[in-house]
Amino acid sequence: MQAQGSTNGEARNARLLLLYARHEDGAALAQRLSPDQYEVVSCPVSAASEGWLQELQPELVLLVPAPDPEELLAACTTVRERTEAPVVVLSERADELMITRALSEGIDEYLVLPMGDRELTARIEALLRRMLRPATLTDTRQVGELTLCSADHSVERAGKRVFLSPIEFRLLACLASSPGKVLTHQTLMSRVWGAEYVDSRHYLRLYIRYLREKLEDDSATPQLILSEWGVGYRLQLIGGDNGRRATDLSPR
Repeated sequence: MQAQGSTNGEARNARLLLLYARHEDGAALAQRLSPDQYEVVSCPVSAASEGWLQELQPELVLLVPAPDPEELLAACTTVRERTEAPVVVLSERADELMITRALSEGIDEYLVLPMGDRELTARIEALLRRMLRPATLTDTRQVGELTLCSADHSVERAGKRVFLSPIEFRLLACLASSPGKVLTHQTLMSRVWGAEYVDSRHYLRLYIRYLREKLEDDSATPQLILSEWGVGYRLQLIGGDNGRRATDLSPR
């Protein structure tokens, strides 16, 4: 395991865990991440199964997997099962099917290499801003029969507590900001992922599916998160005080 960066200042730099399948790939990427901005710890993908994710508690996981499709997907599954931190895959495989399959394993972002240093840093910074918005005591809100808590990315429905990934929570919070109203695909993509992702609708379809699987009684016949064909999605209020004004917990 190799580390770069310093924690001597008053505020610790964001800790990035860089997991690589091939040492040369990990070393090359680590050299591009400034120690003035990040505390980078790099180690083989196998470290994910050895407890390092729990030990290090990174703010962000950068995964540089092997190019083989099955190894890539297996690495995504292993890492996602062992951390709630945002996971970003960096790979030279650019085919849409592979990207979609990787996202379906629960990763939060898929970046195609090669990519310039400035764009790489900008992407990491944007993801950290979106994922690590500080929670406050007021970040618990009731919307219909849903109770959303941004402190731990959890939601309760009818007394059942469900923990969501950061992106799942952001998407639900965005829908909950306008209960009963249709939010367009473009609006949801822009507010949850960023304006540069408005044409990447497969991200949205996948995460809507994840939310339905976790929150609906029957995800095949959703009653809570409804599709408006060709337009977008809306959160259907069920139970609770339907007249209550919802506080916007979604990102700006």
